[in-house]
Amino acid sequence: MFSNELDKLLILNIGDLDEGARRFELLQNRVAEEIDRLVQEWATRQGWRSTPSWRDKEDAAVAPHHWVAGDSWQAWFGLEYRSGDTGEWSDGNDYFWLTRLCAEGRGGMGFRFYQDEFPKTAWKKFLQAQAMGFSDTRFVFDDEPSLFLPVRVDKDTLAKGAEEENFKEALRPLNDALDHIASTVDRFEALLTAMRNRQAS
Repeated sequence: MFSNELDKLLILNIGDLDEGARRFELLQNRVAEEIDRLVQEWATRQGWRSTPSWRDKEDAAVAPHHWVAGDSWQAWFGLEYRSGDTGEWSDGNDYFWLTRLCAEGRGGMGFRFYQDEFPKTAWKKFLQAQAMGFSDTRFVFDDEPSLFLPVRVDKDTLAKGAEEENFKEALRPLNDALDHIASTVDRFEALLTAMRNRQAS
């Protein structure tokens, strides 16, 4: 279909599109609230710190307690967009973050490992040399560069969750990803220790 024909269809259905966008925003808020609840409850079970604020700030992160001093997070795993996604639809990215979470458009989402202890340039160079050590995990070395754990929610399961007003099963991939983070956290601990030793030498 040519773009002018599509534009015509959009205009002819403008009322339905407006209502659809409004309802989808409300749906995103409901899913975001469930993500925040999931992150907080998972962190509590693990004895970790969390920032369950995806609904309000698109900020959902977890970290072992000893990585956090007061309000200062030295390292953490944060729910983020895939590398190269600015978050702006005008840059050619998906309009809704839920599209990314379901990987049904151009982008994707997952948990990215962050650190705020070392200079960025030195860290990136160090990480490039160490990334192969994570090849047996579900983390991928992306273009940031960073270690990124992709997460994909199945849209059919999400649709069923919306119908039943229960998103627990649909969001299971996020819980599984957090469990994978917990199972590999010692590797990241060793990574931070190795960087400290390098900085001290």
